Amino acid sequence: MKVNPSFKKVSISACWVAGDIIRKNFGKKIGIKEKRDLTLVTETDLEADRIIATIIKRNFPDHNIVSEESGGKMATKGYNWVIDPLDGTTNYISDFPFFSVSMALLEGMVPILGVVFNPINKDLYCAQRGEGAYLNGKRIRVNRVENLRKVNLGFSKGKDLAGGIKTLAKLIPFIRTFRYLGSDNLAICQLAAGRIDGFMVRRSAYYDVAAGVLIAQEAGAIATDFNNKQYKYGSLNLVVGNKKIHSKLLKLIR
Repeated sequence: MKVNPSFKKVSISACWVAGDIIRKNFGKKIGIKEKRDLTLVTETDLEADRIIATIIKRNFPDHNIVSEESGGKMATKGYNWVIDPLDGTTNYISDFPFFSVSMALLEGMVPILGVVFNPINKDLYCAQRGEGAYLNGKRIRVNRVENLRKVNLGFSKGKDLAGGIKTLAKLIPFIRTFRYLGSDNLAICQLAAGRIDGFMVRRSAYYDVAAGVLIAQEAGAIATDFNNKQYKYGSLNLVVGNKKIHSKLLKLIR
């Protein structure tokens, strides 16, 4: 699928500009507030969100934007930008350098572009539908591990911590270990790069995983809900892995 090259260029530029803001404010703990769902937001989240929206609207005034911080509704036609300006706010507040700027672009409801940027080490993950996944311009692929006993699983609490822990408990006896990394898009990118072997979350917010899922898929991963239906906008749960690991994880989860 041929994607307009300006989409990638502008999204990468927006990630760098937002990333500069995030990196500049790292460690300063500016304007921390608690949202209604008890998650945290900082003034840096909001500043990064504003600058990304400004860049998108300047270049693509007819595109729709859906963001964790400023809201918005998905449009069934045209282009939808799905943005998490600071994915991993709790890590950020805690001075733990694992967070990202995450942007996905959908044509209608079909993801065509995903960009995830770590402002601290400046790792840039990018994928366009049908064109593979890249880290800093170098092609990446999921690893080929087949044995569950060797699996390092990425886990996220999502919006259902109790349910997530119950699901995780089904997997722990059969895998090597698990990690809660605190930035879902960036964690999924670690899978895409072959650094972890699977990822699972219950009741994920779409902006938390949209960019990472496309990048992982383009790196060779399978991404579905817990009923083995392809992950998409509106899916509640997510499991990701190479073909064999995905199948084995899904059997245990179900």
